[in-house]
Amino acid sequence: AFLGGLWVMLLGAPPPSRVLSEADAGSEAEAEPAEVPPRPAHCPLRPWADPRLDQSMYVRYDPPAARKTGAIVIVVPGGNYDSCDVNSGEGQPIAQWLVGLGITAIVLRYRLVSQGHYWPAQFEDWQECARQVKAHAASWDCDPGRVGVIGFSAGGHLAAFAANRAEAELRPALQILVYPSIDTLTPRKDGDIDPWFPQRGYPSPDTSCHHLVHGETPQAFLAGIRGDRYCPADENTDVYAEALTRHGVGFRYVTDGTFQHGCGLQDWWTKDCERWLEGLGWALPADAA
Repeated sequence: AFLGGLWVMLLGAPPPSRVLSEADAGSEAEAEPAEVPPRPAHCPLRPWADPRLDQSMYVRYDPPAARKTGAIVIVVPGGNYDSCDVNSGEGQPIAQWLVGLGITAIVLRYRLVSQGHYWPAQFEDWQECARQVKAHAASWDCDPGRVGVIGFSAGGHLAAFAANRAEAELRPALQILVYPSIDTLTPRKDGDIDPWFPQRGYPSPDTSCHHLVHGETPQAFLAGIRGDRYCPADENTDVYAEALTRHGVGFRYVTDGTFQHGCGLQDWWTKDCERWLEGLGWALPADAA
């Protein structure tokens, strides 16, 4: 009673309570508890570095052992190379979705241009992350030969650049690019953001990934948004798909015209991507629980 009165004095409202109907209580009691995945593991990329200067790290999310396929996907959030964090809609929620498919997810937090870490610091972080992931994969009951990447917006640029320019032993086995920045000069017309200027620390035009595709580029899943004011599909995923076609690289491509840039985890691309990953043997059917 005292705590309830204190709550009212401080917040002007009674303390929250959870009241179950008889039907709710019965169904909750009968439901079988879902297997809880292990707690995520946090790993600095360079433990010896001063964390005030180098905040790069990755967080590993493992599926429950009974659902683990052995595949790994490195998740690269967007943020225009000015922001990047695990708690974004392109970080932990993507990892949790992958875990539901039986895939071990690695969310990368890379260094930022906005904090004085000019390109290619971000690519260096990706390579260091991939190197560590491959080195530890077997100890996680995963396959070091099945390490892929998924990237969003600027993270999509980093993912595509890694797919085309990483050292051969670190090159991802597949790439998933969701409203990615492929052309560093996008948006070329009537956009809501400036293109990247290398004199300000951003990637230069010669890192535009549709110019980097080659015969050994890994297969891809592409998701573009028509009318995107940041990374329009016609300037990015369209031209990347054309480059993949020219070089005989397999891909699946979906587009949407209703959602906006930065929408994150959405059915318009995840359902097709799940089927694509299942067809490759990387994923189990989505975990309904």
